[in-house]
Amino acid sequence: MVINCYPIPIFANVQLVLGNTFTVISAVLLGPWYGLVTAILSASGLMLTWGSPHVYLLFCTEAIFIGIARRKGLFPLYSSGIYWLALGMPLTYIYMVTLADFPDSHMLFAIIKQSINGLIYAGLASLFILFIPNTWQLHDTKTNQKRRSFNAQVTYFMTLMITLCLLLSALTFNYLFLEKQQELLKRNLTDTTEHISTATEQYLNEHKMVIDYAADLISLTTSSYSELQQVLIKLHQHYPSFITMLLADTDAQVIAASPSSIMLNKTGQPLDLSISDRDYFIESFYNQRLFVSPVFKGRGFGDDSIIAISAPFYHNNDQSKVSGIIEGSLDLAFFSKIDNQNGTGDKEFIIIVDNNNNIIYSTPSLNLSTHVEFTYSNEKGNYRTSLNVINIHNLTATSPEYVYISNRLNNGWKLYVLQPLSPLVKTAETQMLGTYLMLFISIILTFLISSRVCRLLTNSLEIVANQFGQISGTELKEQIDNESTSEEVYNLYKSLTASKRDLLKHQLELEETVAIRTDELEKANQKLLALVDKDPLTGLYNRRYAEDRFDSLLDFCLRGEHAITIAILDLDYFKQVNDSYGHLAGDECLRVVSKLLKQQFKRDTDIVSRYGGEEFILILPLSNALKIEQHLNHFREQLAKVIINSPTDEQHFSVTTSIGAITANANFSKDIDHWIKVADDNLYKAKEQGRNKVIIDVINDPSDPE
Repeated sequence: MVINCYPIPIFANVQLVLGNTFTVISAVLLGPWYGLVTAILSASGLMLTWGSPHVYLLFCTEAIFIGIARRKGLFPLYSSGIYWLALGMPLTYIYMVTLADFPDSHMLFAIIKQSINGLIYAGLASLFILFIPNTWQLHDTKTNQKRRSFNAQVTYFMTLMITLCLLLSALTFNYLFLEKQQELLKRNLTDTTEHISTATEQYLNEHKMVIDYAADLISLTTSSYSELQQVLIKLHQHYPSFITMLLADTDAQVIAASPSSIMLNKTGQPLDLSISDRDYFIESFYNQRLFVSPVFKGRGFGDDSIIAISAPFYHNNDQSKVSGIIEGSLDLAFFSKIDNQNGTGDKEFIIIVDNNNNIIYSTPSLNLSTHVEFTYSNEKGNYRTSLNVINIHNLTATSPEYVYISNRLNNGWKLYVLQPLSPLVKTAETQMLGTYLMLFISIILTFLISSRVCRLLTNSLEIVANQFGQISGTELKEQIDNESTSEEVYNLYKSLTASKRDLLKHQLELEETVAIRTDELEKANQKLLALVDKDPLTGLYNRRYAEDRFDSLLDFCLRGEHAITIAILDLDYFKQVNDSYGHLAGDECLRVVSKLLKQQFKRDTDIVSRYGGEEFILILPLSNALKIEQHLNHFREQLAKVIINSPTDEQHFSVTTSIGAITANANFSKDIDHWIKVADDNLYKAKEQGRNKVIIDVINDPSDPE
């Protein structure tokens, strides 16, 4: 009972119940009624933990079934398997359908994991029984037991060991796999959350800046209200992501609006529009600050949900005289666009709430209303998962609906990114079903194979026993004493010894042959690796090798907090070399440049590779930011001095190079593409400034360029 108070969690509501092991032991050794008493105690522990009375029905019935089956000569593992197939799984299904509030999507998963758990503790009980003295069994249970054959015993124990090994291995694999799936799911949700958070904040900041600049512009002008109407219309045309824009005077009366039609009634007469009670007017006019309102329901201009951004403007730019406010109502359809552009499609949902926890936007399929409070439950209950779970529709449900990641934005809003939990549970269900089928097949195969092996063994033993039955005790004793081994065994021994000598001889020959072949294979692999990693023309490493080596060099520099330089070299006017001297001269030019690169950048840690065409890339760890530009310029100058001979017509020519580079601490970025982009941009700058130049960015703060 105590052990069952602490079931071992695996995933979701899958828990190993090991206290029932003692129920099986009691039912086998003491009989079904003692097993029933033990089952009641064990189930009481689960009742305290789970609060579900079905445990009494399942495990008490199981104890009686196994106890009776043991008296009929059936082994515990077999009787447990039969019980769960015939009674346990149907009873669990009936309970879930009639009495339990259990989702259909989780039902098969729960039934299968319950039966697999039953096989585990039945198998463990069988192992424990091997080490329990026979004196612990009741006398009537021993006399009522059917004596088993040697064949049946060996078959059972082979089946038992293989079944337990398969079960524990499968559960371990499933556990690790599901942990990895949860980790990947969490990473995907986190990436989506960061992406949407960044997009939302950029959207808000851009439009806050627009309102702020517009307020400053109006403060500097002395236009009349009619002229301000035109200014507002033009401003709205440039920023159509505002649904509406308006100006209000010191009395909170709307004096200009875009579109201008919102200021007119159905007959075309001007409306008397006051916004004196709106937060965005009060905060901007009286507190004189840029203000982003919570979500609220519109009036007059429509009844859609609105986020208003407002700012005060002043009379002749006099900060002491507020002349009114300018306000823009954001188009909340922007969040729908972000949602639709999310790469995972309909697998993920988003919810955005304001500072008051009212819903600004939610994925339509969630069926949540806007500008109402977002209520949810994130209690895991008996579920074991490293993910955050949440219920938003049925707050009292025992099974979570979604996993989620949340993030609070800089302006106080909060973003939730959700994904249904059911696909992950479905994956676990599929694995559990696969485990169950594999276990069922393995039990059948093990039973058939072990039965066949045991028959072969017992047949030989029966022949020996029959032969010994014809010999008297004295003759048997003399035969054992004088001949410790039989002629057949002795002949078998001699045969095996001779075979072993031959085998060792062949093994030595084979090992020698394998060693030779292995050496040849290693040499061939080295040649092949050189062909794969190196450019055949220049002998330099190729682009794939450089990009593959970047991660290890980055980790090395991160540990020592060293800088890395990435430089891209492009030969100037290389096409003219091919056009003027021929492609063979171009190839010779590339070989000469490559040779000079290997001479100038020859540290073991330096990576010099041909990036493609006439471009080369250098990855230089442990860089000295004060000297790297000098080093690159030295190479550039040396290259310009090199005279290259054309192999076809003995003409002479030289080339120059433009170099773009970046030197930064290793924590600048883990993605080599970010480094290459900066270097490539600098290469284009070098070409635009006349070529034969080195332009390098030395970055101290990794957050600056990104």
